Amino acid sequence: MNKKIIIATYIGLFISAGIASTHVPTEKHLWKNLKVMPKNIDEEQMERVMYRYTKQLGVTCLFCHPQTKPGITPVRIDFATDELPQKIIARDMMRMTDKINSKYFDYKNDYGFKSFFHLVISCSTCHRGLSKPNNQRLFFKEY
Repeated sequence: MNKKIIIATYIGLFISAGIASTHVPTEKHLWKNLKVMPKNIDEEQMERVMYRYTKQLGVTCLFCHPQTKPGITPVRIDFATDELPQKIIARDMMRMTDKINSKYFDYKNDYGFKSFFHLVISCSTCHRGLSKPNNQRLFFKEY
């Protein structure tokens, strides 16, 4: 009787471990209002791209994306809306850099990890950590 209980316990533990280690695929995130980036971009890629933009422009998410209900904490951000003009400008800038990189550097941005290792035109080329680039320091040298 004891052997049967021990065997049943081991079988139960084995089945439980198998079920626990089974990877359940998460739902694919459906993005709303993507007009430049690929519609099939995953959350990790999107986070990486947006993080890079915030660093290259010296801004936070709220620069392009407004709060849904200002004044309420925690802050909720409406990523889909085109309410702020900065978001429209950002899209135009993304198209511009993609066009320059494609034409002059034979590079197509896939918004993936490998795009970090190409020496091409990016936001920081002109912005250098500023929300509005001060291009005078790019073209004029003070002597």
